[in-house]
Amino acid sequence: MNCRNLITLLLLTLAPAGVPGALSAAPVEIKLATILPVGTSGHKNLMEMRAAWQKAAGPAVKLTIYAGMADGEPLLVKKMRARQINAAVLTAVGLSEIDRSVSSLQMMPMMFRDWHEVDFVREKIRPELESRLRAKGFEVLFWADAGWVRYFSKEPGAYPDDYRKMKLFVLAGVPRQMEIMRDLGYQPVSLETEQILPSLTTGMISVVPVPPFLANALQFNRQARYMLDLNWVPIVGAAIVRTDVWEKIPPELRAQLGEIAAVAAGRIRTQTRAEDDDAIVAMQKNGLVVQPVTPEVRAAWQTLAERSYPMIRGPIVPAEIFDKVQAALAEYRAASTAGAH
Repeated sequence: MNCRNLITLLLLTLAPAGVPGALSAAPVEIKLATILPVGTSGHKNLMEMRAAWQKAAGPAVKLTIYAGMADGEPLLVKKMRARQINAAVLTAVGLSEIDRSVSSLQMMPMMFRDWHEVDFVREKIRPELESRLRAKGFEVLFWADAGWVRYFSKEPGAYPDDYRKMKLFVLAGVPRQMEIMRDLGYQPVSLETEQILPSLTTGMISVVPVPPFLANALQFNRQARYMLDLNWVPIVGAAIVRTDVWEKIPPELRAQLGEIAAVAAGRIRTQTRAEDDDAIVAMQKNGLVVQPVTPEVRAAWQTLAERSYPMIRGPIVPAEIFDKVQAALAEYRAASTAGAH
């Protein structure tokens, strides 16, 4: 037996008996990207999750977080598929690039009345959404949300017709949404998030539908001083990781990391919902004008939303998922009404 073979045999024999690191596996590296700005509560909770993962996994798992990504969510999905990153926190816009079913939680305007309804429906259809994403090669680490979309504008407005005169921001990479807005008589302009503030400044756009926490964090209110006090759609999303990467982690440790992620998700939901309200107060101190919504105004927006449903059911939200959301809402509302009596 030559010297090389003898050394190999010794290593194979001794490693199981406790030769430190002789044949230890390389750490599983998870590179997670998000458009969440650095310093927001969502980003801080991700950093806390990373610290908890490090404590639980030691050197076995390395989680790196890239926050404030300006690439846009569709591009983040492409990067995951190309293995440039292998995890991301995405809203329903990005998740829909993987499977359109997730759009049901965010792209159905005025379908949900409050967070109780959002939570109930999400949990009702969550197993199916996660199964669909898994079939595409991605595991859900947790579900979260980031406030209600409100209309911020450079000029005052109340009724839907008021906003048809203005140029409306639409997130890049969602061409069907552009078509729907045009069909409803609006002037949509497709942009990435980092283009919003300069475009408001130049007049390229004059209306930005975003949650208040984001408007405050990115200072959109400096240009768009009016906010319509109407919950249009919730921003709902999830943290996902490539299944092939996730399954490199031993099952027992995966379960432990999943529990830590669930705790982080609960904190993110609680804090971002409160952050939305706090952001409105902070922006009012800096000149934001909150425009109240009368029953007549709300009814006009509800009519507009319902006009959009036939355009959304099928082309954006799969018809069977759209129907399951409506059925779950009917179930929740019936139970709530019965409980009130």
